[in-house]
Amino acid sequence: MFAQNIKKLRKQYGYTQTQMAEKLGVAKTTYASYEQDRRTPDANIQKKIADIFETSLDALHGREKLNNVKVESLFFNHIEGLNELPKEEQDRIIQNLLEQGAFLVERSKRNKKL
Repeated sequence: MFAQNIKKLRKQYGYTQTQMAEKLGVAKTTYASYEQDRRTPDANIQKKIADIFETSLDALHGREKLNNVKVESLFFNHIEGLNELPKEEQDRIIQNLLEQGAFLVERSKRNKKL
């Protein structure tokens, strides 16, 4: 179950096996073996995987339901360099993007009514 879940989440987040291996500090072949259920990562690596996918170890192991990936998480995880900024700056940027998105949605709705 663990192998299937990490593969599913990796694809939902749009990461390659190489990117996951880099995030975890392991070789690509090592990460691939986790997804193929040929190796089990140690507890530290499992926790890192859960953190990357914003889920629990129980969910990764199939003991509870996997959370649906939030659209915001998918979007913000792919803004290069965002995670390197101070938390306050990240929050400010994310808030601005959410406000702009809400504005564009409302404008689109109004245009459809015209």
